[in-house]
Amino acid sequence: MTIDWLALVIVLVASILAASITVTLFATGIKLLAVPPRGSASVAPARDDETDDVSSPTRPKSATAAGIVCFALSGIVVLIGVYLIVPALHGG
Repeated sequence: MTIDWLALVIVLVASILAASITVTLFATGIKLLAVPPRGSASVAPARDDETDDVSSPTRPKSATAAGIVCFALSGIVVLIGVYLIVPALHGG
């Protein structure tokens, strides 16, 4: 029994890259959905559930759209990985 070291290294590098891309896209999506509204103070006072202002301004639409795109791209990366792992999906 011999080990194909080149194939092992290729799988190792590909899995590290795919995991890094997925985590980066997901974290960027979370960060974009946490963008504060324009004109808000950089340091806001602590708030609790009873005194939250319901009519507070919303985050920019571009940040929301970019966050959703990042989540969608991370989902696509995951689906591609599942496709490559499960042989029944591609006849392998």
